[in-house]
Amino acid sequence: MSQVLREKEGFGLPRAVLVAALAALAVKLVLATTTQGTNDIRAFWYFLQEYRGSGAKLLYEKESEFNHPPFVIRWLTALRWLHQTTGWAPWFWVRLPAILADFGSVWIVARLVRARLGEASTRFTLLLVAAAPASVMISGFHGNNDPVMIFFVLVSILLLERRAPFWLAGLAMGMAVDMKVVPLVFWPAICLWLPSWRARFEYFGAAVSASVVASLPWIVQEPALIARKVLLYKSSYGLWGISRILKGDLAFESWGRVFLAATLVGLALWMNRRPTRPPLFRQLAVLAFAFLVVTPGFGVQYLAWLVPWIAGIAPGVALAWCLASGAFLFLVYTFWCQGVPFEHADPNWLGATFWSRGLPWVSADANSVGEWRGPIVPVELACWITVVVGLVFQLRALERESSARA
Repeated sequence: MSQVLREKEGFGLPRAVLVAALAALAVKLVLATTTQGTNDIRAFWYFLQEYRGSGAKLLYEKESEFNHPPFVIRWLTALRWLHQTTGWAPWFWVRLPAILADFGSVWIVARLVRARLGEASTRFTLLLVAAAPASVMISGFHGNNDPVMIFFVLVSILLLERRAPFWLAGLAMGMAVDMKVVPLVFWPAICLWLPSWRARFEYFGAAVSASVVASLPWIVQEPALIARKVLLYKSSYGLWGISRILKGDLAFESWGRVFLAATLVGLALWMNRRPTRPPLFRQLAVLAFAFLVVTPGFGVQYLAWLVPWIAGIAPGVALAWCLASGAFLFLVYTFWCQGVPFEHADPNWLGATFWSRGLPWVSADANSVGEWRGPIVPVELACWITVVVGLVFQLRALERESSARA
């Protein structure tokens, strides 16, 4: 079986997966070159302009929406240099790293599930990872650093599971945190999974060092301001899952983050107190799905966090999530792209008049059009339900793998 599989591989991927990954790459590049994306891209360029004019301290103080780690300032400065050097549009350069990161993530996931690539179900779910509509729309159109962050998380997992030096895996995790602080939710599980205190010191010492060095000098100049803006950021409430169902419930709005943190830490403790600890790839998959099930805050780009982990669940569940998330994102982005100027959302946006103008995907202005509503909400809830089902199947797979390793 392994010899047959090698003959059907290209660049270390099953041939069908490689074709799907290349096709998705092409579609993303077309989107990145023909559209301007969402508010996030324009916000990034505005933040960079503010930094160049006022400095990092005033940027963090003045701009309530600038909640990114300081390294992102350097990241945007590099993208600006590429824009000026090549003359290519800035919105293209913001999306290109995520597009390339997606392709790299497919390759890494293939390495992490390689022992099961002889199974048709695993090859199919890996194909879904390569061609996931959520990845196509978030990386190709939305424009944010979530796919890059996930790529570095996967690099760190691969290095740990391949027994690379702990400090090297820690550097990769540090780069993930430099893009967004979300990977901190994985740290309790990684800490418990590591075999010794020396390994933990080496791994997390390297991760923290990489994050601090990349954030100099600002992290030293304004540590309290940056910590408050980055670590205490609250994303939009009432747009997803439990917060949608309990919208108006002040208790969940006030304590939802505490409940989320307790859930993730509890899962990390439960998974690593078992007689045989599950693989780290599976543990982080459980945590990623649990985060999207419980989170009180939400942004549509968060769906990119789940794409790599669908390689480890039942094909039918993975396909259902891909279809539901793709439909949800397509409707949301279409709703936000309701022509120029963006003064009012078309109340008949799903009607024939709207669609007769053709697919209006050029530039999405969520600030002016407002949060999605109406017929999108049931699709959003259906997408969340597939995440809940996905979490159940991740937990079932974890039980099977733990029993097999016992």
